[in-house]
Amino acid sequence: MQNRAIKIATKLVLVALTIMLLVVGVYELYVFRKPVVTWTMVNVNNTGLQGDAHLIQVKGGKTILIDAGYRGPARDQLIPYLLGKKIKLIDVVFITHPHRDHYEGVSEIIKSGIKIGEIYFNIPDKKLCDKEIPWGCSYKEVASYHDTFRQQGIPVHRGMQGQKFDLGGGAKLSLLYAFDGVTTPVGATDVNDLSFVILLKYQNHKVLFTGDINKAIGGYLADKVDNISAGLLKVPHHGTESVAPNRFFERVNPQYAFIPAPTRLWCSKRSKRIRNWFSRNAIPVYVNGYSGHVEVELNDNSIRIDAEPFLDSYCDKYASVQ
Repeated sequence: MQNRAIKIATKLVLVALTIMLLVVGVYELYVFRKPVVTWTMVNVNNTGLQGDAHLIQVKGGKTILIDAGYRGPARDQLIPYLLGKKIKLIDVVFITHPHRDHYEGVSEIIKSGIKIGEIYFNIPDKKLCDKEIPWGCSYKEVASYHDTFRQQGIPVHRGMQGQKFDLGGGAKLSLLYAFDGVTTPVGATDVNDLSFVILLKYQNHKVLFTGDINKAIGGYLADKVDNISAGLLKVPHHGTESVAPNRFFERVNPQYAFIPAPTRLWCSKRSKRIRNWFSRNAIPVYVNGYSGHVEVELNDNSIRIDAEPFLDSYCDKYASVQ
């Protein structure tokens, strides 16, 4: 009788241990095995204004922001998103180029109380910048932003080709290209072609962030370099002319494309060439104006995109947009 009781007790202990191991395994799967790298193309395009804001979070590592949108969308969309993610510190902010739809939102981040460790933001050539005052570049304003950042105790650095950043967890970020618009391989350019070209790499995953590079630098990169291939592409210049030429997209050869733009802009004639290229090549496209915030999880051997890809037929309602 006693031996039987011992056997029953032993079986119960084994069952309890098995259940405990299963619980621990499930907990590890859903808690400890969260994606190491998450990139969110934050929707700062919902007011009809275009803008870029890309949040990169590395588990146990750094938090990075590439661009911050216009002031209003940053206040109404970016800041609530960051606070919802309980982000109190952004280790590094990269401003790809000095257009307001990329840098204005940083002032709202500072006002929100979220700390910034450091900023990479190049001051442009004054003549080059002030040619574009009507649509987004003012040398005086850019210089003022730099002064404000320094007054807040935030170091501001110049972004230069070849800089590398260890984000932790095996994730690396490289600043592949950063031209000054004056002494470039293609001569003088516009402000968009000052954009940082940034590569995020984790395991076999590559994400290429391209700011707003246009035809001049986009064509140069397509023809002259061999390090811009990536499975995930943040399409430059909100997917509109005069964006990089088709051969740039061919050289990158992405599996997925991401467009920080309102739906109306993506469906307009200004985006027709780019829209058609991705459609012909059967590449899924994610557009902020259509999908909202687009979150991408980079796991060791897979990619998960928490958004619906854009449907080309959706543009039918915007057929008359110029």
